Amino acid sequence: MRYECIEAQPITPRIGAVISGADLAQPLSNAVVSDLHKALADHQVIFFRDQKLDPASLTRVGLHFGKLQKHALKGMPDHPEVRKLHADETSKHVSGEEWHTDMSCAPVPPMGSILYLHTLPPLGGDTIFASMYAAYDALSDNMKDYLE
Repeated sequence: MRYECIEAQPITPRIGAVISGADLAQPLSNAVVSDLHKALADHQVIFFRDQKLDPASLTRVGLHFGKLQKHALKGMPDHPEVRKLHADETSKHVSGEEWHTDMSCAPVPPMGSILYLHTLPPLGGDTIFASMYAAYDALSDNMKDYLE
């Protein structure tokens, strides 16, 4: 898969790619945005390393993918569509530690979510993604017929 402005390095055979060549803290050109849309369609989940983002830049990037939705839980005062989460070694519960899909319970779920991690633990802290396309493709024809 070729792109005009970015590079995408797949991280698994079925889902995910690390994107280079885009600084999300800066305004993005139409060509970069087009490449990011294509990369997301090609890989289902895209990752960016070493980005220095704030709520305003997260909002700006998100708007390139459509109207932003507010989470049922409270967002930030100046950016209600951005939620700040914090967990450390003293946290009794870590948000999202169970298998979940962000806002899939909304009447019209968003097409995706942006997760920005600014502090990572030296071990653990994994976020796992699954391809529902690959899961469906792996089903028997009888199960596909049943689900359809």
